[in-house]
Amino acid sequence: MNDDATDICPRCGAGFHCGVNDAAPCACTTIALSAETLAELRATYRSCLCLRCLAPLAADKKKAGPV
Repeated sequence: MNDDATDICPRCGAGFHCGVNDAAPCACTTIALSAETLAELRATYRSCLCLRCLAPLAADKKKAGPV
């Protein structure tokens, strides 16, 4: 776990820093997920996932929408 880790990913258990309340946009805004994947994640997890878990879930561009 690094010094900036303030959150725990509910999917893998790794420590990470969720930037949702930071002044700059969170890094997860660079990952595009399909509406279906996003809905599934919201139904499964109550908090944010780390980028290491989100990256492989990224959808192909034509089905993608913002996180």
